[in-house]
Amino acid sequence: MRSERSTPLLSPGHEEEWARINAEEAEQLRASNMALTPAQRLTQGQRLSQQAVSLVAASIRAGHVPARAFWS
Repeated sequence: MRSERSTPLLSPGHEEEWARINAEEAEQLRASNMALTPAQRLTQGQRLSQQAVSLVAASIRAGHVPARAFWS
C-alpha cells in the first residue's frame, strides 16, 4: 500500500486496492461469524431480520416502495 495517494481512493483506478480491502473485510467477518456459538448465531440472525423488516417498513412509510412490498 502506498503511503501517499495522488488521487482519492474512491476515484477510478483503485479497483485492485478495493478488491484487497473487500477480501480482508470478508475474511474478518467470516472469522467472527465462525467464532459464534449456535445460540449467538440465532440471536444475530433474528436481530438482522428485525433490522431488515424495519428498513422495509421505513421505506414504505417514506413512500419509496408500494405498501404491498411488505407482504410479498
